[in-house]
Amino acid sequence: MIVMHYRFTLPADYPMTAIEQRIRLNGARLNGFPGLIAKAYLYARLDDDELAVAENRYAPLYFWQAAPAMQRFLQSAGFQRLVHDFGWPVIESWLALNGDAMPDSLDQARFITLRRWAIAPHSNLADLAKNTGFSAWDVSR
Repeated sequence: MIVMHYRFTLPADYPMTAIEQRIRLNGARLNGFPGLIAKAYLYARLDDDELAVAENRYAPLYFWQAAPAMQRFLQSAGFQRLVHDFGWPVIESWLALNGDAMPDSLDQARFITLRRWAIAPHSNLADLAKNTGFSAWDVSR
């Protein structure tokens, strides 16, 4: 499984209700996209006192079965519209070591934590996947 993420930092005065509406109106368009396991349309609001975020941000997160599916999405008209509306993002992607632990549903998630760590050269990746000490999917409700 491949995890893909990109983000857009938006101006402080950006109407984040427009992002919420975009997610509501367009979020389901990728339902059934070949090779897409799950998606989460993440965003952060500068005015959210509870989270104390430093900027307005729109940050989609995707879980793909394999690279060709991710590639088809990045070459799609939908992604081109996104680039037209927000600019070209830096796209990050990772291979999931323990992707079989994917939660059944992300529908009620409040936030997702991305954790990164260095992997020592010549590590046994199978053992690493079993012994990370936490779930790869730290999804909080």
